[in-house]
Amino acid sequence: MVKNPAQKRDAAGSQLDFAELFQQYYARVYTYLRYRVSTPEDAEDLISLVFEKAYTHREQFDGVKGAFSTWLFSIAHHTLANHYRTRQRHAHWESEDELPEDVIKPESSPEIQVIQQETLANVLAGLACLSERDQEVISLKFAGRLSNQEIGQIMNLSEKNVSVVLWRAMRRLREQLEEV
Repeated sequence: MVKNPAQKRDAAGSQLDFAELFQQYYARVYTYLRYRVSTPEDAEDLISLVFEKAYTHREQFDGVKGAFSTWLFSIAHHTLANHYRTRQRHAHWESEDELPEDVIKPESSPEIQVIQQETLANVLAGLACLSERDQEVISLKFAGRLSNQEIGQIMNLSEKNVSVVLWRAMRRLREQLEEV
C-alpha cells in the first residue's frame, strides 16, 4: 500500500495524485510565498502558478532524484524569482495590516496576539533588510519547513553550505532585530 500521494500513480502509471498533493502542500507553499511577497493577492497568484506548473510538468517529477516537496518548492522558488524579475522589486512589508493572518496563533489573551503581531512585524522588517539569498534560505527553512538537504537541492548548494548560509543569515537577522 502506497502512503505518499506523490508515489500514487493512475492505471497508466503516469500521473501523480494532485488532489492529495494539493491538500498536503498548499499551506506550506502558500506560507513560503506569503513571507516573500507583500500582499496576499500576490501570494495567491503565485501559488496558482506553482501548482499549474507542477501539474503541467508532472511527467518531469522523478521520485528517484528527490522528494516531491523539493521538486514543488523548486518550482515555487523559480516562480518567485520570475515574479521579482518581471516586477523588478524586492519583497517588503508595507504595514502590519499586511501580515499573514495564518501565522498568528489565536490565543485566549488579546495581549498575546498583539505581542505575536508586533514580533512578526519586527522579524519581517528585519528580513526585508537582508540580502535576497538570506531571505530565501530563511523562508525555505522556516516558512517552507524544508530540511537543509532539500534547501540545498533547490538553491544548488551542499547541505553543509546551507547550514553555514542559514547560520550567517540568522546572525544577520538577529543583528537587525537588535537595532530595532
